[in-house]
Amino acid sequence: MIRPTLSALIIGTTLLGCGRKPASVDVAPAPSRDVLRNLPSWFAKPPVDDKFLYGPATAVSRDLQMAINKAETEGRNGIAQQLEIRYGALNKRFAEEVGRDGGAQLLDQYTQVYRGTVSQVLYGSRTKQQVLRTEGPVYRAFVLMELPLGEMSRKLLEQIRAQEQLYTRFRASEAFKELDAEVERYEAWKRGIR
Repeated sequence: MIRPTLSALIIGTTLLGCGRKPASVDVAPAPSRDVLRNLPSWFAKPPVDDKFLYGPATAVSRDLQMAINKAETEGRNGIAQQLEIRYGALNKRFAEEVGRDGGAQLLDQYTQVYRGTVSQVLYGSRTKQQVLRTEGPVYRAFVLMELPLGEMSRKLLEQIRAQEQLYTRFRASEAFKELDAEVERYEAWKRGIR
């Protein structure tokens, strides 16, 4: 008798535990006045330097490392946008007049969409400053990413030189192929004369 009652109690407790919803946490809380009041000075006004590009960013997460990673990614994105950004735009307009005489209605819809694409290699980008805080159940990371322009320029120049060398080798091999083909045509012509 005790066993069926104990089994029912265990099953009931298990089902009750399964029915609970996990506590939800807002991982994108609206910034409070404290957050806005206590921004790092470099966040609102990034440094200006002709040898570096800077990208301040912030992100939140329940996981500290995830908050840092998200902020660093956003900071690098900000730097890349300073270097190059390609925008595509799509505009659509639909107009239709429905009805007759005085009861006619003009239906007009206009849609505008922008898409920005950034594709940039950021040689030497790194975190210059970092501030970590808790906001209730989440962590907020502020980061200031920097990109030394000299190091990036040097790496870019190395890439260009390597590509020039590859292109030169390719052109040389193409020239030799053309020369070989010309010699073959000449040899075939000579064999045709005999």
